[in-house]
Amino acid sequence: MNIIKIYRDAFSGLNQDIWLITVVMFVNRLGTLILPFITLYTTQEIGWTKPQAGIAVACFGAGSLAGSYLGGWLTDKIGYYKVFLFSLIGGGLAYYMLQFFTSYLALSLGLFVASTIADLLRPALYTGIRFFADDNTQTRAVSLLRMAFNLGFIIGPAIGGVIIALTSYKWIFILDAFTCWGAAIMTYFLIKDYSHKQFENKEEEIDKLIEVKNPYRDKPYLLFLFYNMLMLIGFFQILFTVPLYLEEIAHFSTDQIGFFFGINGALVFILEMPLVQYVDKRKIIMKAMVAGSVMIGFGLLALISQSYILLSLAVFLLLSGVGEIVNFPFISTTALKRATDQNSGKMLAMTSVMFSISLIIAPPLGTMILEHYGYTVLWVIMAALCFISAIGLQSVRQYFKTV
Repeated sequence: MNIIKIYRDAFSGLNQDIWLITVVMFVNRLGTLILPFITLYTTQEIGWTKPQAGIAVACFGAGSLAGSYLGGWLTDKIGYYKVFLFSLIGGGLAYYMLQFFTSYLALSLGLFVASTIADLLRPALYTGIRFFADDNTQTRAVSLLRMAFNLGFIIGPAIGGVIIALTSYKWIFILDAFTCWGAAIMTYFLIKDYSHKQFENKEEEIDKLIEVKNPYRDKPYLLFLFYNMLMLIGFFQILFTVPLYLEEIAHFSTDQIGFFFGINGALVFILEMPLVQYVDKRKIIMKAMVAGSVMIGFGLLALISQSYILLSLAVFLLLSGVGEIVNFPFISTTALKRATDQNSGKMLAMTSVMFSISLIIAPPLGTMILEHYGYTVLWVIMAALCFISAIGLQSVRQYFKTV
């Protein structure tokens, strides 16, 4: 009965707009077919080396960086709604075109462009949450969106793995495109446009703008982002080197790799809302983020043991999944609570930029370490980054007592 109450409380108070945008993002996230398979696609299908694949995927991260920064700027200039629609329509077209690029330069550039357009969405999406949810429900609104992301991540890679096994890799690009376009259509017909509120009451916001530091000069906030970036470099190996580990060490097929990612998404989907509710109500956000970095680090260390490979993978899934839950939602919440209506795009863009830099560094660093030193050294280094992240977050905790 208590479990039922926990789930009921976690979902209560969220308005219709939040639920509608969650459905839209679930449809969009169903197209999460490319990233889990891109290193396998480039190494197995096209024949690139692992470092080449890592650098190409880093172009995806560089596009994410460019898109995040540009998306924040555009969101503050023209409003989140227009940016949201453009990102979904243009991103769909860019993903569709990727199937035709096979040369190193063309595919790397294509990944950069696709990621740039697609990641215009992130600052726009989280700016929209400021108008869909009040201060008391913002964290749970972010978590609900993440639940949609993870439910899509349960189904998308599982479908992608089966499709690759039965047909070819090109269909993951086609499906990704159509989920983007489907989400754009749903946005146009279902989601209300509140972006005009971004440009109202500017005089009332002046005092708050003075009180809140420019995110580029807010040293505690920049350190907060930096320490989370270290953790993300380790965590994002799940997208780039873990698939290679599953194929080479665990001898998984593509459909089994898809199922593996489905289990990860299912774990996060089931546990995130009640855990976030627990952390938020008890005001232990920074403690939870520190613990999350530590858990992700130990999860990576679990992969060192290859004698009991299935047990190692189970421990990795559990620790990295729970670590993700008690860390990721609160990164965005911290930005939301420090932002105003007039600077929210830039503030949230900083958070997106941090994610993007992690995506740039993680694939080439991971694949190069793997190529030269093997999996054991890779997991030790990535775990060390997570532990440094935990120490760093603990050191800046005093500056975030009101979050």
